[in-house]
Order: sequence, then C-alpha cells, then structure tokens
Amino acid sequence: MGLKKAVGIVVFCTQGVVGADYYFQTRDAGLGWGQLSGAQYAEIVRERISRVRAERAGLHAGQVPKSAAGGSTVWGEMASYGKSLLSGGEQVAEAPQPEAPQPICIRRGNVADC
Repeated sequence: MGLKKAVGIVVFCTQGVVGADYYFQTRDAGLGWGQLSGAQYAEIVRERISRVRAERAGLHAGQVPKSAAGGSTVWGEMASYGKSLLSGGEQVAEAPQPEAPQPICIRRGNVADC
C-alpha cells in the first residue's frame, strides 16, 4: 500500500511540474492557456534537453561553460552580487591602513611586560 501512495505522489507532483512549466512556456511565448500545442511544447522541451546535453558534452571535452565564460544566468548574476559584497570593492581600497599595532602589555603584580 505504501508503494502505491509513493507512486501516486510522484505522478501527482510530476503533473504539477509539467503543468507549471507548460504555463510558463505559453506565457513566455505570448500565448494564452491552451494555445501552445502539445507538439510545440514537446519541441521546446527537446531543445532545452539538447542544450543541456551539448553543454555537458563541452564540459567533458574541457571547454568552459557559457555561464562561467560570462554568459548571463540567474545564478551567475547572483554569484556576482555575492562576490562584490564579500570582496569589499572600493571600500576596502579607501579604508585607511593602520600603522604598526600597539604592543600588548601584560601586568603581573607590579611589573608590566610589553
């Protein structure tokens, strides 16, 4: 019985993901719900899969992926924000550099050891 429930959940979730992706693809194409045929949607999915396979094949051949070569992806853009925030950028260059640090003095009884 547990296997049937698990398979049912997987099928239900898959239908939800495919439905949402179909909606996003029709919206991006400027069409209304149901105006994108099943064959057109299948062609879009095939193109996306072939792009991923071609990129992976390029990675195995030692090529640099488009996202690392300066292509604009959402993840690449988010990573660039993190790099600019964490590196400090111009703020670090403008910060005054302190001179030699003051020595630390330890007082033991009446004697200061610096």
